[in-house]
Amino acid sequence: MRRLTLIAAIFMLIWGPAAPVSAKQPKVIQTVEARAGRVMFIKLPGDPSAGYNWKLNRKNSKGLDLVDVKQLGWLLEQQGRSFFFRAQSVLNIAVWPKTPGQVDLAFDYSRKLGGRTYTRTSIVRVIIKPQLDTQ
Repeated sequence: MRRLTLIAAIFMLIWGPAAPVSAKQPKVIQTVEARAGRVMFIKLPGDPSAGYNWKLNRKNSKGLDLVDVKQLGWLLEQQGRSFFFRAQSVLNIAVWPKTPGQVDLAFDYSRKLGGRTYTRTSIVRVIIKPQLDTQ
């Protein structure tokens, strides 16, 4: 019982009393290059079985008029080695660049826990280059 209390106390120190992480400035977690007219895929790691979820934050994204974005779904990728993180999954997202430019896709990674929602916003920067001339 003492061990469980210690684990719970450590967890609350890390997650509980702090303000939601969304109050912090989002950071760029990936920068990728794409070609206009060619679909590309973004993979975001997570653990949906524990209640975590990624969602496109349209308000904080920039340049959404340059791309179409579609969430394809989760894929179980590999088995973890620890008790606390048993399976690694990835959320697959398709991005169709339309015209050259730079797009910052803001994704919220959130989880509801104890009546509160904890959110971290991360940016995937997509640099769109012109289509290749096929002539």
